[in-house]
Amino acid sequence: MSLWIIEYTYDKREALRASLLDDHSWYLAGLADAGAMIAFGPCEDGNGELLIASGSSRAHVEDLVSGDPYVCVGAVKAMRIRRWEGRLFPSWQASRILAEEPHIETS
Repeated sequence: MSLWIIEYTYDKREALRASLLDDHSWYLAGLADAGAMIAFGPCEDGNGELLIASGSSRAHVEDLVSGDPYVCVGAVKAMRIRRWEGRLFPSWQASRILAEEPHIETS
């Protein structure tokens, strides 16, 4: 399996996306549970989203995202899919969890 970067550019229908946010999030979370979606989330400027997926081919990744409610209703006006030669390290998640835990002083 290869890693893939998917960049969504949203259209202007913010209210439509807001109404579909739960369905969109659950759809991508389902792909994550199946091992096909590594990460996803909106960009800071609110104009799009970045997804990282695992798939055997570009066609496979296109098929995965074709079921995303945002894509189904046309709320994604442009999509860019590129194979990514990045590396994911198992220790990243553990270090992230540790970094987010509150520090408790004990005397």
